[in-house]
Parts: sequence; C-alpha cells; structure tokens
Amino acid sequence: MTNTRVSHREHRELGDVAWLRDYDHATALAAAQGKPVLLLFQEVPGCATCVHFGQDVLTHPLMVELIAERFVPVAIFNNHPGADARIMRLYGERSWNNPVMRFLRSDGTELLPRLADRYDPLALHEKLSAALEALGGDVPAYFRLLGRDLLIEHGLSEGGVYTTPCFWSGETSLAQHPAVITTDAGWVDGEEAVQVQFDPRAVSRADLNTYAHAEGFASVAHGIFRLDREPQFYLRKNAVRHLPLSAAQRTRINLAVPYRNPIPDLLSPQQSAWLADPLLQRVSDGETYRQDIRDSWPVLKTQLGSA
Repeated sequence: MTNTRVSHREHRELGDVAWLRDYDHATALAAAQGKPVLLLFQEVPGCATCVHFGQDVLTHPLMVELIAERFVPVAIFNNHPGADARIMRLYGERSWNNPVMRFLRSDGTELLPRLADRYDPLALHEKLSAALEALGGDVPAYFRLLGRDLLIEHGLSEGGVYTTPCFWSGETSLAQHPAVITTDAGWVDGEEAVQVQFDPRAVSRADLNTYAHAEGFASVAHGIFRLDREPQFYLRKNAVRHLPLSAAQRTRINLAVPYRNPIPDLLSPQQSAWLADPLLQRVSDGETYRQDIRDSWPVLKTQLGSA
C-alpha cells in the first residue's frame, strides 16, 4: 500500500473524501491525533452500487469535511490482493462488490457495529454521529443540521404553509419550533406566508398547526406557494449570505441573527475560514447562500482555496 491519499479524482467509488491507503499508517496517525479511524472496504473499480455510494454518499461537502476533521479515513480495495487482502482477512470481510464501513479506535478495535447493506447518506450520518458520541465527543452543530437536511432530501420530512402578518418575523417564529427544519418566506394568493419542512417523527402536523395558530398564523390547505425575492431576511443582512450553506443552516442562521446568537457555532471550520477571508465578498454575488451547497461549495473552493 501507499500513504498517498486518493479520492474521486482517481476512483469515483471513493467520492470526495481523501482516503489513506495504508492501514498501519492510518492507525498510527489516529493514535497521534487522538482520532477514530473510518475504514472503508470498497470494490475499485466497482459495480453501480459502489459508484453510487461514492457519488451519492461521499460527496456532500459537509459530510466530507466532518470525515476529514474528526476521523482518519483509510480505504481498502476489497478486490485487490496483497496488503488490501491482509486487512480483509483481519476483519473477516469478504471479497464482494458492495461497500462496507467500520468505525474503529486507533488500536483497530470497533467502536460500533459496521455499516453494511445500507448505501444512503442518512445511514452514514447516523454512524459517524454515533462514533463521535461513543468516544465521548461532541457532534458539531453543522453536522447535526446536515442530518436534518438529509431528512428532506430523502423524502422523510413533511411540508406545510402558513399565512402570517409578516413573513419575515413568521420565519423566525416558526423556526423556533424544534421540529421545524427549514423556513422560506413567500406568498400564497397575495398573502404573506411561510413554507416549512418539519420532522414528522418529532411533531405531528396537528400539533405543529396548534403551535402556529398560537403564534398568530393560519395553516394553508390550498393555493400555490411563491418564494419571495428575499427569503431569510435577517441572514441577508449578514456576511454569511456570501457562503455556501445548506437549507437547514440558512434557517438556523436566519433565526440566530436577530436574536444575536452565535453564528460560528452553526458553521463548519471551512465555512468559518471563508467567512474570515477578506476576499469572500469580492468573489460572491451575495446570493451564494441560496444556491445548492453541492454546486456553490466547489466554486468557492476554486476561488478561495481550502483552510
């Protein structure tokens, strides 16, 4: 094996994570840095499932950053002989064509059961969070918010629309409910309204409607929601508008600004570094926060580089 890091630039099956290829070097590095090891067994070149795992699960910039920040990632090619096959035998893995992940202490012992037979971002998010918690560490706020974004992306959230006397204050009022993931200001039949996505595991629609009614808002059963030109009104007054942000981040930051709550707590280290860069506002049109983070992140990385 080699210590050289590899990623999608060489193999689409590996996503955007910079993986080490030497297991012994990775465990030594993990011990030195006080980090757990993220061990990927992946067929390279691989089948469609392997490629989709790399491209659908291992490419979200906040997922990739969490792995780089909190883990030492190492990839074992499960269809290669030699050193790769040795690690396969060490963990009793089979040479087959589906990805498997293990979450290890620096001594190679397991923190929690391996991830297998699930190839979606939510499954990996849950495992990474559990691994950090098993070590007594914190799960960064930006990564917890990513889990809420993934509920929306995988159709596990539910939506609702509420008319409000003022949709700017309506956004912040509704965002204070712990089950609300995102808010957007807009219009329904000429009335100001707020569209939300919420976690139905945390609140029923009836209970959310009761909460909204107590705030002075009415649920909208019919009509087409039209997004306003200035959603997240309070966020737009802050320099974070120039950053790539996920939908859940936008909503939480839009709530944090008027209440003077700390914004850096909601950003990843890379986002915080970009926010402090004096060149940020020169390269951004001020609407970056509204773009898909998967699209806007690599653009800003090209312009400003990485921390």
